[in-house]
Amino acid sequence: MERARRRELQSDAMMLLVAVAIVAASIVLTPSESVLTLFGWEVPPLCVIKNVSGMDCPGCGLTRSFTYMGHLAPRAAFERHWLGTALYALVAAQVPFRARPMWTRRHSTL
Repeated sequence: MERARRRELQSDAMMLLVAVAIVAASIVLTPSESVLTLFGWEVPPLCVIKNVSGMDCPGCGLTRSFTYMGHLAPRAAFERHWLGTALYALVAAQVPFRARPMWTRRHSTL
């Protein structure tokens, strides 16, 4: 039973790390209409389909949408991709959701 609980906590820790990294990146990156910048440096486009074909894929705009949400601009985020605001809220909600089990376990053993 303890092994299953440990595995569950490791899974929560990994998801927490990923969610915190995504939220932090959305805050640190600076969005614009066509590119993202990191401290003034242009970030190359991440979409392989767009890079190869020049055409937008169904997920194009999600990264800029997340960065607009990180800069508290939900209208601009929704304009970049209609799923961006909901997905960002889902990712951001993972932070307290995944941190709680680790917090309660830590304080219950003290």
